[in-house]
Amino acid sequence: METLLCAIGFVLVLEGFLPFIAPDFWKRAVRESTRIPSEKIRIIGFGSVVLGLVVVWSTMLFF
Repeated sequence: METLLCAIGFVLVLEGFLPFIAPDFWKRAVRESTRIPSEKIRIIGFGSVVLGLVVVWSTMLFF
């Protein structure tokens, strides 16, 4: 449970970094992302999930 909470905290740190450092760029990027078709966003999300699972699995396997 500690590892899960640590991972969630780390994700929050990474997600909050760009809006904290460059809020105008972040707002512009979010606005531009609305122009991307939903199917492409879905594919990117799926790829992120698969990559994340591979990283977690390989971490557990090798460490």
